[in-house]
Amino acid sequence: MDSVSAAGPAPIPNPNLAARLAERAALHPRRAAIIEYRGRRVRRRTFGELCDAVVGVASGLRARGVSAGDRVLLFVPMSLDLYVLLLAIHHLGGSAVFVDAWAGRARLDAAVRAAHPRAFAGTARAQLLRLVSPALRAIPVALLAGGRFAAERLARPAPESAEVSPGSAAARAGPACAPALETDEALVTFTTGSTGTPKAAARSHGFLWAQHLALDSHFALREDDIDLPTLPVFVLNNLAAGVTSVLPDFDPRRPAQVDPARLVSQMERERVTTTSGSPALYERLAIWCRDRGRRLPVRALFTGGAPVLPPLARLLADTVQGEAHIVYGSTEAEPIAGIEARRMLAAMAEAGEEGVCVGVPVPAIELKLIRPHDGPVELDGRGWSAWEVADGEVGEVTVRGPHVLGAYLANPDADRTNKIADGPTLWHRTGDAARRDRSGRLWLLGRVSRRIQRADRTWWGQPAELRALRVPGVRHAAYFGAPDPALGQRAVLCVECGAESRATAAALRAALAPMPLDEFHVLAIPRDPRHRSKTDWGALERVLARRRSA
Repeated sequence: MDSVSAAGPAPIPNPNLAARLAERAALHPRRAAIIEYRGRRVRRRTFGELCDAVVGVASGLRARGVSAGDRVLLFVPMSLDLYVLLLAIHHLGGSAVFVDAWAGRARLDAAVRAAHPRAFAGTARAQLLRLVSPALRAIPVALLAGGRFAAERLARPAPESAEVSPGSAAARAGPACAPALETDEALVTFTTGSTGTPKAAARSHGFLWAQHLALDSHFALREDDIDLPTLPVFVLNNLAAGVTSVLPDFDPRRPAQVDPARLVSQMERERVTTTSGSPALYERLAIWCRDRGRRLPVRALFTGGAPVLPPLARLLADTVQGEAHIVYGSTEAEPIAGIEARRMLAAMAEAGEEGVCVGVPVPAIELKLIRPHDGPVELDGRGWSAWEVADGEVGEVTVRGPHVLGAYLANPDADRTNKIADGPTLWHRTGDAARRDRSGRLWLLGRVSRRIQRADRTWWGQPAELRALRVPGVRHAAYFGAPDPALGQRAVLCVECGAESRATAAALRAALAPMPLDEFHVLAIPRDPRHRSKTDWGALERVLARRRSA
């Protein structure tokens, strides 16, 4: 089977995104770059002012002992401070280690062990973790940022006699942005761990630039757009594209608990035209709009990071003024594919709900579907012919491209499990099962590791979960296989609904038939900590283990 071709980005003189910011500042020094809402306070920085702050903070970091090639662990919420610090680290040639705002001590300690940072920059609350974490205390340089200690306070003070205007050459008279090779490390992030242990992923400057090109092409933002992003990577894309970012006043640890009235008010005040974020956040916004007979006032909305199922796609199609786009991707490859919500619903209405249609792969992705396999995959003399499935058959989504992460950071076991060596390049195994239709669209069927196999048959989670969601009162479902000495694997269904009853159980069995159902639970299904949208499989297994042993 032919795979989708991948066109790599053209080489650029300096792929460092801090250099791209300087270019945007020179072109549009007075255009708003970041507008941050926090409580009653609104902070605004133009591209010129942001660039000046980045250069100043880079000098301050250098004065405090941070050098080119050093890693700096950031534990700062999504904010203006975060981007000033991150780009200042890039400006001086360092690498930022990014830890999610919801991370606790265990996750921070894991980040330190994986990345060995030279410096730690965190909020006052994050600094308190140093009292209980020997790993954090061992980091040589500690920097306070956020709140009353804004990132700009790290900057070396300018001479009192100097008068500089935002975006001026004098304001950026410090050391020039460090030149970077495409292979130089720029950013270390961590997977959510919702399907296993979190893995450290190192992104190079070339990767970040390739990801910007892929997102820029897929999102097709215009320079006059005003974007409201709720996931950090999209702010970097906006800064490179010269697009204004509005950072809303919400807790990124709890996207499903956002105050819709406040968020819509901020969007209207800043005349937001586009927005991107997690399904849980937009579900709450869309319900609020639907209940008031309103529409979300944007020309384009992009959501992903977790499966977007037909009920939410229909809700977004009905409440978004413009188009609602479903983006399929992962930490290691974002984006992979995409489709507009109305087109997704039309495709699924025509073909039946036997999977979730996520559209055609983006041009920068090369994609193969390989036969489901639980162990490492190694190519032999037969190459891919021994692994690729035929058109229309189900296989694991496997991708490569300039914005697909290669090896994990110092984790050969994860590489062996999740990567496939193909000559000098690596393919990434997403762990998602899918089929491809005649139009080239992907249809997701669930996690490969959660499939149910017995009696020479395989059942996939996504079709069963879609059927369960058709039963009145069911809000979320998880269908998967569990070891069973007699059956090989038993079929387990967990649902989240108002209350358990015999009628609900009978309706679910009827909805799933002829799929097997051996074990049934009604409970609050744990969600992934980053998006609060998809099932956290590890947490769910722990809950069920406690139930079974009780």
